[in-house]
Amino acid sequence: MAVKKILFPILMIIFVVGGAVAGDFVKNMGGDSSATDDAKGSKKKADSHSKSNKKKDDGHGKESNKKKKSKDSDHGDDTSAYGQTTYLKFNRQFVVPVMSNGKISALVIMNLNLELDSNAPDNAYTFEPKLRDAITRELLALSNDGAFGKNLTSAETYENIRRTLLSASKVVIPDGVHDILILDLARQEQ
Repeated sequence: MAVKKILFPILMIIFVVGGAVAGDFVKNMGGDSSATDDAKGSKKKADSHSKSNKKKDDGHGKESNKKKKSKDSDHGDDTSAYGQTTYLKFNRQFVVPVMSNGKISALVIMNLNLELDSNAPDNAYTFEPKLRDAITRELLALSNDGAFGKNLTSAETYENIRRTLLSASKVVIPDGVHDILILDLARQEQ
């Protein structure tokens, strides 16, 4: 009976170690070329986000100028006036309470990015706390004005939110903020 109690943990250890060795073996056998490709992809990705890199790519190994020209010509924007476009992604979503009769009736959750052009400072990420403060202040003001009511998905409301948040961002970074992108917008009833 004592052997049975010891046998099970020993077999588990053998299976775990054997699985790890087998996994490592399979990874090394078939993964040499992919590991090299991953390292190259990581290098390209790091290069695309480096501050001193003059020749920007989209992180996929291709220059994004061709994509931008065709994409922007479809939308009527001219990237030559703005140079290379980068995006400042906020670390956290914005959560805005919607008040009704002195109580929180809903929460609006937004995921935002800033579109920055070549005039933006190289250290734009260091402005994130000030940008979050300015944007949160405007979101609360919009909430108090009823912008996050039941017609949240109307085009007029959406553009009003974008226009207000863009002007708040331009107060913090006057040169370089080209646009604000609302990636996710959801209202959660309480």
